[in-house]
Amino acid sequence: MNRSKGPRIIVVVVLAIVILAVLMLSTIPDSSPFSILTTPIAKIVNPIYRGIRSISGSVSGWFSSLRDTEAIRQENEKLKLENAQLANELSQNQEAIQQYENLKEALQIKTRFDRYTIKGGYILTDGFTGWFDLYRINLGREDGINVSPDNSYAVVDAGSFLLGRLYSSDINSSKVMPLIHEGFAINAVAGEGTAAINMRVRGDIQLRAQGLCLADNISGQSILKVGDIIKTSGAGGHFPPGLVIGVVQELKFSKAGAIQSAIIKPSAPEENRSIVFVLIGEN
Repeated sequence: MNRSKGPRIIVVVVLAIVILAVLMLSTIPDSSPFSILTTPIAKIVNPIYRGIRSISGSVSGWFSSLRDTEAIRQENEKLKLENAQLANELSQNQEAIQQYENLKEALQIKTRFDRYTIKGGYILTDGFTGWFDLYRINLGREDGINVSPDNSYAVVDAGSFLLGRLYSSDINSSKVMPLIHEGFAINAVAGEGTAAINMRVRGDIQLRAQGLCLADNISGQSILKVGDIIKTSGAGGHFPPGLVIGVVQELKFSKAGAIQSAIIKPSAPEENRSIVFVLIGEN
């Protein structure tokens, strides 16, 4: 077996030497006699040589492409991490800004109503999306809030817009009745001084689905206009005067042409109503 392999190895070596010799001789100028002798062989060998070089170049390019792809992947991962960090920082900054705005508005409430104790809380009702019905907040008797039929408190948002009044309280929570609820009613006023227009603002079962309330018992010959701002009058003692209730959206007239009632659009924005403030009077 070893003797049969010997001639094969010799043939392979000789063939390799011939190929190399032909490639070297093919580089000699055409005027050389070696060019004439090697031309037939070169026609066979050169395509093989070019094929080998093409395959070698393709393999080299493939490995180079793999290296470039890996570098791009690593760069993308780095950019993703940086973007995530920036998004996290932006979210924290936005939250800090919102907290600052809430605190600033709460301080403005305290300045405006310095004769009242201000209790800040938040809505507990899960899935709270509107304010048609009673909802619960996290303030109760432990916080100094004692609601009775003769004793209630105004509930406002961070912008001092009236949301409603406390309906009941237990040890650590209370229920709020929104101002568009049909059980809500309060004395209100439009304008100031001798030009003030007194009225009653109350919830209406037909209007509450639209987020509106009704003003009636409008005083005498006073002229009320669409766009007038309606505020609490302070009559009754529990609600401070000057809380913004809403804006006159539409007027209803009697057959004699007198103002019979008005539709009021509440000024408290529907969004960001998770934070509330309860105003407790000195008495």
